[in-house]
Amino acid sequence: MSLVRLTASDLTKAPSGRDARRRRSDRIMRGVMFATAAAAVIPLIGLITFIAVHGVPFLSSQFILNSPLDKEPGISNAIIGSLQLTIASIIVAAPVGIAGGVYLNEFASPRISSAGELLIDVMLGTPSILAGLFAFLVVVPALGFSGWAAIVALSVLMIPVVMRTTQEVIRLVPAGVREASLALGIPVWKTTIFVTCRTAASGLLTGMVLAISRGLGETAPLLLTAKGTNDTEILNFGSTMNAMPIVIYRYAYAADKLHIGQAWATALVLLVIALVLNVAVRFRTINSRVA
Repeated sequence: MSLVRLTASDLTKAPSGRDARRRRSDRIMRGVMFATAAAAVIPLIGLITFIAVHGVPFLSSQFILNSPLDKEPGISNAIIGSLQLTIASIIVAAPVGIAGGVYLNEFASPRISSAGELLIDVMLGTPSILAGLFAFLVVVPALGFSGWAAIVALSVLMIPVVMRTTQEVIRLVPAGVREASLALGIPVWKTTIFVTCRTAASGLLTGMVLAISRGLGETAPLLLTAKGTNDTEILNFGSTMNAMPIVIYRYAYAADKLHIGQAWATALVLLVIALVLNVAVRFRTINSRVA
């Protein structure tokens, strides 16, 4: 067997034609990937900038802290209402979504799992107006226009998001983690809850944040259920409640520039809340292996 010896001069030689083509192809593909990523990010940056430019001139501490009934009207009741409805909805949706996702991934037969995944995909693609109509036709006749009806509508939209995310992050948990737990004699259900789900906890949290982000921005379900009000309702889900998407919708159709500007300012506040929530959770889970 002969060994190939490389000298310093061999290493500094110009690359061959094949190597040059490979490097050229690599640079081209890197450029294509960068351009594709920029094409996806630039519209988002443009949207944020557009909202900020139109909303900042109308943004003030009074606008955020005052209610619509004050001398200088604000949106404090809408902020409080949005946060209450979203938190209550995720409290309902998270246990159902996580349990459903775990069942489909860990315990269901292949046929049931396939049918469940198809149903989730259909629900993810369902327009939010249909969830609002469902609550309007089924819940509102029983409970009236109220926060409870809005919670039902938002929960219907949040559950499939949580279920899909739960399935994906559970699949990322190494099989060896489950096998090690089972080898110690731990029952399957305990392994699933205290080992598998705990390992994927950061990913489950990310899924809940995605669901919250969707619920924060939904307008149609809230118009058909919560309806909106000028009063500040705190934990009074039995009455009509206000929310930021409702304010944006109604102010955007106003005839005066002040209300239109306040609609932009409300959109900016909503955007900032969603952004802060996502950044905070991402910072919390950035070092996790299953996020």
